[in-house]
Amino acid sequence: MKLADVIKQIESSNNKLAVRFEPLFYQRLKEQEFNDKSIQKIKQLHKCNTDTAYMIASTSWGYFQIMGYNLYFYSLTDKTVFEFLFDETEQEQAFEKFTQIKNINFTVEELLEDEKKVRKFAKLYNGDEIGYSKKIQRLLQNV
Repeated sequence: MKLADVIKQIESSNNKLAVRFEPLFYQRLKEQEFNDKSIQKIKQLHKCNTDTAYMIASTSWGYFQIMGYNLYFYSLTDKTVFEFLFDETEQEQAFEKFTQIKNINFTVEELLEDEKKVRKFAKLYNGDEIGYSKKIQRLLQNV
């Protein structure tokens, strides 16, 4: 089993078409009138207005539930989110690139051996160091 398999299970129950809107992130973008390179890429690629770009940026997409903002900020895809959802290979590659960029591209074996790495992964991938690391550890117990 690979780390990607574990995260797919946690994030989307292995559903490549999973979509989850994050209203608090959306509200923060609107309040700050945020318009960085990620929002610009979304607007250009999707041919949409700023509010729609905020919605795309504030939604988690696919197997790994990577936030739209991160997909475009880190150049993890050059496709629309709709094309991205139907491309399993692209989703896998985006996950691999994201974990490399964040320096959390651990193996399952490394996570089994080092709880600090589990917590680091949880914090940098999800933001919830404690709760998310427990989810990872539960799944790893079955490896």
